[in-house]
Amino acid sequence: MSTQSSLKRWLRRTVLTLLTSLCLLQTASALDNYATIFVFHRFGDKRYPSTSVSLDDFRRELSYLKENGYQVISLEQLYKTISSGKEIPKKSVVITIDDGYRTTYKAFKILKEFKFPFTVFLYMETIDRYPDFLTLKQIREMEESGLVDFENHLYSHPSLAKLRAELPRESYLKVLKREAELSEKRFKEIFGRKPKFLAFPYGEYDKISVSFFKERGYKLLLTQDRGSYSGKGILVPRFAVVGNQSGFKNFVRNLQIEPLVVEEHKPDIGLIKTDLVEIAFKVEKPEEYKSCWIYLTGNGWVRGIREKSWIRSPFKLKLKKLRSRAGIRCINREMGKRAEFFYLIIGKGAKAP
Repeated sequence: MSTQSSLKRWLRRTVLTLLTSLCLLQTASALDNYATIFVFHRFGDKRYPSTSVSLDDFRRELSYLKENGYQVISLEQLYKTISSGKEIPKKSVVITIDDGYRTTYKAFKILKEFKFPFTVFLYMETIDRYPDFLTLKQIREMEESGLVDFENHLYSHPSLAKLRAELPRESYLKVLKREAELSEKRFKEIFGRKPKFLAFPYGEYDKISVSFFKERGYKLLLTQDRGSYSGKGILVPRFAVVGNQSGFKNFVRNLQIEPLVVEEHKPDIGLIKTDLVEIAFKVEKPEEYKSCWIYLTGNGWVRGIREKSWIRSPFKLKLKKLRSRAGIRCINREMGKRAEFFYLIIGKGAKAP
């Protein structure tokens, strides 16, 4: 065997190895460009175990982020990244808190130790008025820290799902307009500016409210649908850290879930008038996923049936709640990770919980 032939074979193997490594790196990079966004409500408040996280769990979760290389960024930084066309940095995490309960101040003290930025969506009617909510003095102190961004959670914290199911379209729009005007007026009195982001109360929304607040200038609309955020679209899913979902194991597991990009789904978001629905999702790059399951509140999980780019439930599912979340969960063939997508359906004929 000549030295020249051996050298050629070595070069071919080396080039092939390098090309394979580059392809794997590109694949991993593409899959890692998303943000995991958490929503908290109360902290260390044993009166409300279904909406509270213990302070010990909260501190442990923040420590995990710090010790495992996660980048805790502000919602504003996330928006600037995606609006400029840049990729979301790997292992990005955004911390949000809804309502502005008084215990948010306890969370602030802990977040300040870690120097983690976070966003508080304020239930505007309550601020400095109701005893269980933040005072203006606390808000000013938090604001001066430079770690906290305050945003809008509407004025009277209405259930948009209930209103949408009960009111004619024009009456519903009047409620949205009143909530927007009152909350933005109060917000401007406190902060001297207009809010930029909005978190829907109870995570409830529909096509009309999404369109309304988008036209009003809001840059991101945050839900409480499970899932991480790919940077596509104005609706931003969040993992709720509340009640039996607030434990450390769930927190770590949710960090591993990547976004499943859904191009279209049936039925559409928001109000539908039938009780029986076929749930179907058109998934981007479906060949990259296996073991897909379909979810609907009150029905649990059923194995999805694949038809080209669509994955659908094998039969119609019954809407059992006024507000139901439909979702799909698949396994990424390459990385072996879970990928999820969820959204909200409002069932007009279904009962409120």
